[in-house]
Formats: sequence, structure tokens, C-alpha cells
Amino acid sequence: MPRLITLSRAARLVGVKRGALQTKIQQGELRTFEGELLLADLLQTYPQTQVEDTTMLERVEHIMEQAVNKIVRPANDDVPDSDTLAARILALGQELAQARQEARRYNDLVTDLKQKLDELGPAAEKTQEQTFNKLKDWFTLALAATETQADDSDFIAREAFLRVMAAQVRILPSGHEFFIEGSDSILEAGLRGGLALDYGCSNGNCGKCKAKVVSGQVKKIRPHDYVLSETEKGLGYILTCSNTAVTDVVLEAEEALGSHDIPQQEIDIRVKKTECPDDHVVILHTKTPRTSRLRFLAGQYLSLKLDGLPAQDCSVASCPCDDMNLQFHIALDKQDPIANYLDETARTNDLLTLEGPVGSFALNENSPNPLVFIAQGIGFASIKGLIEHAMALDVAEKIYLFWIADSDETHYLNNLCRAWNDALDNFEYVALETAASEHPGDAIMERLSPDSPTDFDYYLCGDDKLRAGIEQFVESRAIPATQFLYEKI
Repeated sequence: MPRLITLSRAARLVGVKRGALQTKIQQGELRTFEGELLLADLLQTYPQTQVEDTTMLERVEHIMEQAVNKIVRPANDDVPDSDTLAARILALGQELAQARQEARRYNDLVTDLKQKLDELGPAAEKTQEQTFNKLKDWFTLALAATETQADDSDFIAREAFLRVMAAQVRILPSGHEFFIEGSDSILEAGLRGGLALDYGCSNGNCGKCKAKVVSGQVKKIRPHDYVLSETEKGLGYILTCSNTAVTDVVLEAEEALGSHDIPQQEIDIRVKKTECPDDHVVILHTKTPRTSRLRFLAGQYLSLKLDGLPAQDCSVASCPCDDMNLQFHIALDKQDPIANYLDETARTNDLLTLEGPVGSFALNENSPNPLVFIAQGIGFASIKGLIEHAMALDVAEKIYLFWIADSDETHYLNNLCRAWNDALDNFEYVALETAASEHPGDAIMERLSPDSPTDFDYYLCGDDKLRAGIEQFVESRAIPATQFLYEKI
């Protein structure tokens, strides 16, 4: 029977982005069956994939250590260490994979033998000896072919090992997937993976994170005050903030599919720190209460309030995957009371109030296209949130960032962008001077060539002049309007 594997697990297994696999599916290099890939096709497409024992051990060492510490140890504490246990699991997985592979081969051989016998049966004109010799010759060749088949046991063993170390969760009806490593709750892992799962308090009081287990096994890891009815329990409902996945799990759960699904909130936050990377901007780092986190979509903005001062609209410059630690970039302006307060008098643990979020400048998560982000000045704040969200989702095959500013000094997080550029194979950063806003399409085409500009999704945060230049570029290149999204600074 053909062995199938989910797209997310296949990407982790061969070490590529989901977007890269989606491209190969579109090009016909990989076949899909109800959303899953054929493992044999994956191995053929990525023949260089091998089991990297050391790397895998490093990735799961802390998980194994936690597991070992929970074992009831004998008096002399005479048990193997985590590295030894992990190595033994890997070795057993390889042995199992080899045995399963051999069993599968011989099962196929027996099936073919039966079919051959059925074909030879009606041949009455042939003598028994002729029939036997023909069958013997066929069987000898078939057996030799079976023994020389490519050995994919290491590949299968690695996939089995990953299943031991990380459970995969699939959400219905969206089909979104993420992995749970260690003892994270389903909600924590889902948010970290970039999903906009429905939740409220995140500590078991409100019940908004309620979901139905369709298949798989979950485990309660913390108590909750919210009471599920007996009917709900019988139907398989759980709170995702209080449960983790033991095996691969399929859940029916609510997700925010757009800004209309995000509720308006008013939350008190605390100042963690402020910093001024240059003379034009102050970066505000804040923290929400654990029981009252901010639900928002990357790219949205909200109102920042301080007693006695006018409210200040500002974009969230961080990813929803870390909903407790929020970052804001605010232009330094002597006429802006909140900017002056943050620059001159703000102290750690000062209390501020957030209202929102607002806006529909959000990532199209269902698009398979590579991404082009264009930021102008402090418009980088909302673009930064979108980029971090795209990284958390891990779906974009390629990400470009074009940041237009007055001078090198006003690319105020230039080092961060360069770090992304150096660390990520699929990320390219281009710092541009203000003059580039006159003809932004030229700089973009220089980097995107030889790819077609119609193959990308474009996200722009800038002023009206820059928008006009980008829209001219979009129209001249026949880029569909659905692939261009704009937010004004």
C-alpha cells in the first residue's frame, strides 16, 4: 500500500519550505492524494535526504531530558542518559523501518505471484514443465529486482522518529497544520505556528478556545475552571489552552479568517522598555497580562492611550505568534505628547491602554505566491509584523523586503533586516534611498528578474506618492489587483 505523508511533515523531513513543495506539486513533480504526498515520490525528488543522527539528537535533547526526569528512577539512579535513549529510539526506528520495508516488498511479490499464477492457469496447451519453468524464470527475476530496490528505510526511519518527537495537529475546516514539541499546549503551539485560533483568557476560564477532537489522542496538562458539559465531553470537546497532543491530532476549531473575526478589545499593558535606534523613532516594548492577551492579525494597528493625553494610532510591529510581548514603532515628533512621553519620561512597568485592533492590511495566508514587502520609513512597523507572521507560517518559498528611507540612518532596524538576510535562504533584503520612490518598480524588477512580477504578492506601507508609483508598476506589468495590498503610513 502506498505510504502517504502530510505536506507539513514532508517539508520538515526534507528540510525545505512548504512553498517549495507546493511549487513542485503545481509543476507536476510531486503527486498529491487528498492533500498528502506519496513518500516514494518525495524520496525520488529529494534523493539527497539522509538521516542526520547528530542534528536530530540536538533538536530533541531538551525534550528527551524532560522525559527522563519524569521517569521513576530506581534508588541507584542507574538509567541511561537522554542521548543514549534518543540514540536507541533512532536505532529501533531504523530496524523497524527496514523490517517494514522488507515485509512490504515481499507482500508485493506474493501479490504479483498470485496474479502470475492466475495468468498461467488457463494456458492448457502448455505442459506442466513449461509452465513451471516459465514461472520459475519470472520469480527469479522478480526476486532479484526486489532485492535491488532502493533502500529507503533510513528515510522512513527518520519520518518515524519525527513522529515520536513532534505531534502534528490539523485544524478543520481550514486544513491548517502545525507541530507540537515538548509540553506546549495545543493553543500555544498553534499561535506560535502563526495560526489565528480562537481564544480569550488562555488560562482555562472563558472556554473560547473550545475545540472538538476528530481523531488522535490528547492529554490534559493543566486544570481549567471552565466546565464542559457531559454532552460536550462525549462529543470530544476540549480546551486547547489546557491540553496537548499525544499523537497526531485532527481538531475542529474556530479560526479568525479575516479582520472581521477579531473582536475589539481594551487591554492594559505594561512598559517593558523603550529604545531610540535613531533620532526619528522610538521603539516601545510592552507586555500584556497573561490572562488578557491581545488578539490581532499581523499588519493591524490600534490606539495607544495614556491618562490625560490624546490617543495615538500605531501599528503592531510584532507577530501574533507572541501575543503577550507587543512592539510598537512611533515617530518622534515634538508635537506628539505620547511620543515625547515615551522618549523622555516612560519607565518600566508604566501602565498604558490599548484599544483595537483595526485594519485589514493582513497576509493572504492561502496564496502560494512568493512575497514582496515594500516599506517606507516608519511604515516598516506593520511590514515587520507581516514578515514575522510569514516566517511563523513557513509557507512562503521566497520573501523580498524593500525598505525605502531618507538615508542609511533611517533604516533604523537595518541590522535586524541584514540578520534575516544572512540567516534565511529564502529571504532577500534591499535597503533603498528615498530617490527610489520616484520609480520603485525599477528597483523591484532588478531583484525579481528573471521571475515574472505576476508571480508575486505585494504588500506596501508608505505614503500616497509611493503608492502611485507602485500602482503604476502593477498596472504596467498586468499584475492582478488581488495580489497588491496597501496601507498608508
